[in-house]
Amino acid sequence: MGLDKIVSDMDGILKAKDEKREKVIAYSREIIRRSGSAVLAIHKKDDEGVRENLDAARAALESSLEICKEQPEYYFTGPLPQAFQEYAEAAVVLALVKKRRIPAPQDLKVPVESYITGLADAAGEMRRYALDSLRRDDFEEAERALGVMDEVYTALKSLDYPRAVVPNLRRKVDIIRKLVEETRGDVTLAHQGRLIRGSIGRALKKGRK
Repeated sequence: MGLDKIVSDMDGILKAKDEKREKVIAYSREIIRRSGSAVLAIHKKDDEGVRENLDAARAALESSLEICKEQPEYYFTGPLPQAFQEYAEAAVVLALVKKRRIPAPQDLKVPVESYITGLADAAGEMRRYALDSLRRDDFEEAERALGVMDEVYTALKSLDYPRAVVPNLRRKVDIIRKLVEETRGDVTLAHQGRLIRGSIGRALKKGRK
């Protein structure tokens, strides 16, 4: 076989690979965008928006996985791992807010590394949910959200792997610890404020008698 033929064959292979890479990039952007929109919809209690965006993210994920069957390297490199993480975060946040069973990595068809970091980010979204609950004077739900954050922190801090295995794990766990402490302070202050308002209300009511 002549060199020209060898180079021509390789050029065809690389062109096909590059076309698949471009598709993976497009799918990854769609997964990230839709997953982010789903999280926003969760906080807004927009169930239809959640369903629409998660369905679209899942469809893009399935399409990207089909490409990975032919080009398995894209499963672990490029933009797809970040997309997996965002999708896992959205799915976990939905389960936590709705009090559903937390989906496992195999349920979501994402690698465990991306799932772990997505789970860590979900804890941060639960802080926002806790604060929103406090603004609604829903102390029970705020305390539940705090408990969920603490549970995630306790589970993840037991994992001790270098950045090469799970990127940013230690930093994310440290962030969760800080968020748990801040949220616990917010919940405590809100609870104390409620007790004070209750005492004042009872005193005023007693004074009118």
